[in-house]
Amino acid sequence: MNKKVIVLGNDHTNTLGLTQVLGREGFYVIDVVWGRRRGYVKASRYCKEFYSSHTPEECINLLLTIPFSGVRIPIIASCDDAACVLESHRKKLSDRFLFEHSKGQYSINELMDKHLQVALAKEAGLTVPGTWGSTEEHLFSYPVLLKPEVSHFGAKSDIRICNTYMDYIREKNSLNDKTRFVVQKYIERDYEISILGCSLSNGEVYIPCVENKLTLFPPKVGLECLANMQPLDDNELKKAITNLLRKMEYVGLFSVEMMHCKQDGLYYFTEINLRNDGANSFVYKYGVNLPLLHICDLNNEALPSFDKTHPGYYIWDMHHFMSLRNKCISFRQWFKEIRNSKGFLVYFSDDKRPFFLQYIYLFKRHFGIIKESFY
Repeated sequence: MNKKVIVLGNDHTNTLGLTQVLGREGFYVIDVVWGRRRGYVKASRYCKEFYSSHTPEECINLLLTIPFSGVRIPIIASCDDAACVLESHRKKLSDRFLFEHSKGQYSINELMDKHLQVALAKEAGLTVPGTWGSTEEHLFSYPVLLKPEVSHFGAKSDIRICNTYMDYIREKNSLNDKTRFVVQKYIERDYEISILGCSLSNGEVYIPCVENKLTLFPPKVGLECLANMQPLDDNELKKAITNLLRKMEYVGLFSVEMMHCKQDGLYYFTEINLRNDGANSFVYKYGVNLPLLHICDLNNEALPSFDKTHPGYYIWDMHHFMSLRNKCISFRQWFKEIRNSKGFLVYFSDDKRPFFLQYIYLFKRHFGIIKESFY
């Protein structure tokens, strides 16, 4: 196996997680990053080479400066922008690198459009909430969610809940004018889930587990704090997701986000992420290394098997801490959840520095000791 791998993305948890789970498998990890300068990725003992620039486009030029031995190097995208920029420069990169891709009629850029995702999810047999474009205001059934139409043009923090038409107008006017939005019926859910897996080049779809997002920060529209990792036993749901990935003809890591409605007991599809998910470090600690599986598939090598898993509770460190800091959870409950969990997302006993660095960075920013900087 070619033991070099490139992780492309921003200086954040997702890129760090990929660096850690692949470095621990013996890979020589080369990180290529842009954006906000936090120092998390470079702090990892598993980051062997580090390249940075201001934008994803500039990072493509950096990739082409990495020495080429004649053996194509796998690249794993750690965010939507990374997946899209790789797709956009596929012809330029394909002779030297291997990465996530679509074999069908739609590009990865097109597959990130929420309207297309909803249409394909319906065809695949998934239940989806009512979804409208911004010109279909007369069709809205309140309350609704206002969210970016294409994932890499927005973030979780851009999602808004609108209970009335006036709420919708106010929230729409508060958001970036350049960002296109989609409107979805707000589902009164009791919990959210992510189904994580890898879609292989032979058309098989490997789904080792489901992540139940027990608490979120910010509440209702944020990212997970406490997660319960379990096998996906719902065969109908697994079949529908497999159908969706095959319709997309996508090869790579993915996560499907869904909400469980407490009124009708159904799971509602919200979106699919066509790249490595930040929670994949949970999957690794659960017992399955999805990035390793993806690399073996790209290299056309024997696929690893994962026989021993560790279901249970896991904590996304920073989000969990922020929920305490913002009084969304009591100290007693926060400490109890830590005691009952199997581990943190970022913390590895042999790579502790990034875990502590994230809190040092937060402290310094809070007290103005450091100013925001960018690569």
